[in-house]
Amino acid sequence: MLYGGGETIEDVREIREDATLRKLTGLQKIPSVSALGDWLRRMGERSGVVAMEKTNTSICRDVLIRDQGNDDYTLIVDPTIIETGKREAQMTYWGYKGYRPVVATIKELGRSIAYEFKAGNDMGGRVEIIKKAFGVMPWGKTIGRVLLDSEYYSNEVMEHLHTTGAKWMIAGDKDSAVMRSIKNIKESTWKPFRAKDGVMTDREIAETIHATEKGKGAFRLIVLRWRENQGELFGDHDCYHCLTTNMTQENVSEVVWLYNERAPIENHIKEIKGGFGMERMASGEFKANAVHFGIGIMTYNLFMAQRLLTMPKDWQNKTIKSIRWLLVELAGKLIEHGRMTILKLVSGVEKYMMCLEMRRRTYELLRE
Repeated sequence: MLYGGGETIEDVREIREDATLRKLTGLQKIPSVSALGDWLRRMGERSGVVAMEKTNTSICRDVLIRDQGNDDYTLIVDPTIIETGKREAQMTYWGYKGYRPVVATIKELGRSIAYEFKAGNDMGGRVEIIKKAFGVMPWGKTIGRVLLDSEYYSNEVMEHLHTTGAKWMIAGDKDSAVMRSIKNIKESTWKPFRAKDGVMTDREIAETIHATEKGKGAFRLIVLRWRENQGELFGDHDCYHCLTTNMTQENVSEVVWLYNERAPIENHIKEIKGGFGMERMASGEFKANAVHFGIGIMTYNLFMAQRLLTMPKDWQNKTIKSIRWLLVELAGKLIEHGRMTILKLVSGVEKYMMCLEMRRRTYELLRE
């Protein structure tokens, strides 16, 4: 249902009415909407949340093992807000009720390798999601870089990342101690900042060394500075954006360029929420919705695996919306003749050959 574009569990009725789809997939009976809701609640109260996490871990490990192009990956962790009026939803920092799941993604594959479904007011557990992500990696595969936003700027996170051996970049919290360090940077050290493509920006860049009051060590503090657009109305005023990192060999611009690569995670989260129906929750109970969200992550990961392992190379950046238009909604006719099931597709030769190639690749995966 989620793969086909359904947004609520009521949309399962479309599968019940699609006799051809049920014939091909062996779905002889489709549960009612109320039965699905009851099942989600039962699974939430039992072990469904943990079971879905284990299922997604298994899928991600299998895909990582099959990925022949990379051994070293970049981890990006980011929370998102799901607005809802469900009775157990809590108030978020945006001022409305909802849930606040956290998603850990491998940048190179777009795979959500770990997640946590959290209440809207739950800001804790920052290290746990990072531990989960590192625990998913199979033998021979490593996470070499970790990109985090300012929510993860804490001694606990930095000290844990130090034990992993990974390079990390975290957006710094501009607290009073950080601002003092920024103000102490000599004016002569500020240099113009160029984008990765060489284009000059309106920002300047500099760095210093910083240590938190309770931290066990110092780290690089890289700062971008720019003048507020309407500063002349209120006096001179500079704006700052700072990054903390344990990277020592790269120059300051390279660190910023690498950190900016975390931007695509917004597209992955948008795909999970908008493309696979996770903008809406199925139940009024928190644990049932946690199971439902896990099913959404599983569907997303299976789609990403299908795209990576079976689809043409020029389809690797297509969203589920495009795949539905190009492939899922392809018209066909099911015929049973001589103890054979024949699927006739209404398509051009090129797409027909692509479907045969996808079928062959899927068969090869089943044989491995």
